[in-house]
Amino acid sequence: MSALFGFNARSGVRDAMAAQPEKPLSLPYELRTEMNWLDFSGTANPLGTPKSFIRAMHTGLVDGELSYMPDRSAHTFRAALARKFGIAPESFLCGTSVSDMVRSVAQTYRPCSVGIVSPAAAEFMLAVANAGHDVVELSTPHAFVVPDVHAAHDIGLRFDAAVLANPTYPTSRLLPKQTLVNYLEACSWVVVDESLIELTLGGESMIPLIDRYRNLIIVRSLSSAFAMPGIPISYCIAHPDTIMQIEQFFDNSGLSMFAEVVGAHVYTESADYLEKTREFLDTEIPWMQCMLNLIPGIQIFPAEANFVMCSFDNAAPMDLAVANTSELVLRLQLAGFLVRKLEGMPGITGGKYFCVGVRSREDNEKLLSALREIIIGRR
Repeated sequence: MSALFGFNARSGVRDAMAAQPEKPLSLPYELRTEMNWLDFSGTANPLGTPKSFIRAMHTGLVDGELSYMPDRSAHTFRAALARKFGIAPESFLCGTSVSDMVRSVAQTYRPCSVGIVSPAAAEFMLAVANAGHDVVELSTPHAFVVPDVHAAHDIGLRFDAAVLANPTYPTSRLLPKQTLVNYLEACSWVVVDESLIELTLGGESMIPLIDRYRNLIIVRSLSSAFAMPGIPISYCIAHPDTIMQIEQFFDNSGLSMFAEVVGAHVYTESADYLEKTREFLDTEIPWMQCMLNLIPGIQIFPAEANFVMCSFDNAAPMDLAVANTSELVLRLQLAGFLVRKLEGMPGITGGKYFCVGVRSREDNEKLLSALREIIIGRR
């Protein structure tokens, strides 16, 4: 059974975190304005930051609003979210990064074993471990899908809580509702990262389940959905009683005035922007997958979000111009393109995997052209 499902368990948090994934290449601020690299290593909305958000931040700077101390309870932000989702403001908790929100939830509960589906962001494992829990890694290395909780239990894996994602990075797969329900009925608490849900092919949010399952905590973020990776603004959604429990252990000193300024506009002036995003991604994600898959040596994994997980293999008899993924990523950097090499990420082995974000059609075509030229070579 173990070989069939491909599960792995990690006990001993220090050993589990020994293999750190390669971090995306980041340039010093003073160099970024002088270089014209196209960055496909992230997951930000390809349409760019909404103009209403930019105007709000500019006005906040000009009017001196950013000199105020932020409201740690984020009343304005919570009220805007409540209007958007039709849920009581008491169902929201606002903070900074997604990993910080996961850690804040994890530290609310007594130390236990937490199942984390991999591959997934290593930050989740760090957040859970830093809150005092033991990490149990669940992986299906061949299919890269979320394993069923009952199958995990059948092979002897035991965990009291879980951290999932909808969609999962880097596999770009959405979380089936029934799979989540099975976890909710088997675990004392479950966190679901939905920070990228608005950048998917019709992804279904799990927010409607919070009234039925008080052990469900959903984490969302404005950073990727509204193309603001440099401004970490995230929030939790859960039953008001659950939010009240988390607040008892929550230090929200990191919340900035940008959250207040942007929060007043979130989702109220951005409906058209999100609709345009969905319309664009509905065609661009399938097109990007198809075009990547046509390049010799590249194999893609089915994507349901605005990033595509790929592998590269120069197997005989292709005789391609690059030997492996490391060389391919380096050659792309030299050509002015950044992609995310998935080396060392929990749940991924072999060194042949990388992830490509979906950008504008013009930028996507530039990357595809560079990939073909680098891989096939000029003969």
